[in-house]
Amino acid sequence: MIVINYIDNKNRGILSRIKTNIINKKYIKKELIDSDYILSDINGYSLDKEQRIAVITDECSTLVIAGAGSGKSLTIIGKIRYLIERKGIKEEDILCISFTRDASLNLENNIKKNYNYNINVYTFHKLALFFLKDKNYSISNPNTLSYIVDEYFYSFIFNNKDMVIKLRKILNKIDVPYGYILKSKELVNLKKLIITFINLFKTSNYKLEDYLKMNKYKDIISIIIDIYYLYESELKSTNSIDFNDMIIKATDYVKNNDIHKYKYIIVDEYQDTSYVRYLFLKSIIDKTGAKIMCVGDDYQSIYRFNGCDINMFLDFKKYFGYTKILRISNTYRNSQELINVAGNFIMKNKKQLYKRLRSSKRIDKPIKIMYGNNLRKLLDIVLKKYKNILILGRNTFDIDKYFKLNKDGYIEYNGVYIKYLTIHASKGLEEECVIVINLKDDILGMPNKIKDDKILKYVNNNISTYPFDEERRLFYVALTRTKGDVYLLVDKKHPSKFVLELIKDNNKYIDYI
Repeated sequence: MIVINYIDNKNRGILSRIKTNIINKKYIKKELIDSDYILSDINGYSLDKEQRIAVITDECSTLVIAGAGSGKSLTIIGKIRYLIERKGIKEEDILCISFTRDASLNLENNIKKNYNYNINVYTFHKLALFFLKDKNYSISNPNTLSYIVDEYFYSFIFNNKDMVIKLRKILNKIDVPYGYILKSKELVNLKKLIITFINLFKTSNYKLEDYLKMNKYKDIISIIIDIYYLYESELKSTNSIDFNDMIIKATDYVKNNDIHKYKYIIVDEYQDTSYVRYLFLKSIIDKTGAKIMCVGDDYQSIYRFNGCDINMFLDFKKYFGYTKILRISNTYRNSQELINVAGNFIMKNKKQLYKRLRSSKRIDKPIKIMYGNNLRKLLDIVLKKYKNILILGRNTFDIDKYFKLNKDGYIEYNGVYIKYLTIHASKGLEEECVIVINLKDDILGMPNKIKDDKILKYVNNNISTYPFDEERRLFYVALTRTKGDVYLLVDKKHPSKFVLELIKDNNKYIDYI
């Protein structure tokens, strides 16, 4: 009898899931028809079938995996319009969040301009400040930690013999005068490491006692603990909080106070979420019972050392429970040939979700390679075909050997203004044509070869599992910013390993200038 009951319960569960799926399919089929008047006109565009399903799906947790140029913003705006006009949800009951200030403002202005909805699109930090508005905190200067680190080495340990010995040991400068140590590149790198470590420590929601478990690096850890104490004391004495504190304190506030009963939470660029941001979201869901829809692209997760953790995206169900996972796969930006190249390239990474992107646009050879360093000559060629051009580099200074930027980040060449951005800053943007410079096999080239210090593994859950995995995602972002061709300016003597890989795997899609 026990066995029979067990089997019956098991079958009953299977039948229940089948019944639920049938009901959901009928609901979606009917809703696609009944909502067509909305879905056929979002900012003047008709949503495709995948976008429409993402808009009308109404699970407690939904993850929308979006390809580059697949209309994420349009889908989010469609969701908001659908909730308000079709489902009768009030504007104030929808909480919308994006990753950067510019992205949130663009989305908010777009919604306001086209539909006159009063929807605030927050960054995580802006939302945290909203909850903490009555707490009278001041926001610390972003350079405060850097100042504390400098003071520590210039003043705090200067007369401490034991600490000076410890520092000499760490830097492997046993017999070097301390004045020379203060000017050494090794100390500059150590300072950067300490700042990164403390920021990641707070972003990952570690506690001070967790430092004590790191016995293997006890000399560096003892210095980090000193600096951490000094930094936290400085914040406390000035009644200030830093960006990490904002999220943590806002999470505590939500847990312990009544807040507005949001019904829906929509998050853009979710691949760039950190653990403390997840905890912040979870506290709001737990308090309000809101449904959540997150949209993002793991191919474009490029902010690991700001504390962002791609596992928040890849293991979404682990954090939010039962989740409906959807895909929007039609790209309206890139040609099919370009997304074939970029897709094959990014899937060399071991921790990526497979996507089969589709495009109706065709360009036989969308990648153009020019060897050498003559950017002016390349611009002369490109300007014959395109007037709207975006130049991208791995580093802010990559453009300096070619042009001086004006105050708005543009160069002027032959009467045409051309924007220069780092690849990081270009995410979410697009242009008719893109030029990528500094494609050199070099420590500061593409891929960047500066190795992560092993100590960071204690404060970063997003451990690299494949060589240059984040640099690979960064190059993917660069390739997919274009609506037309992408031109690669490649060092002839020391070409980028990524470019050599593209040539080896996808030469039929490449033209040479």
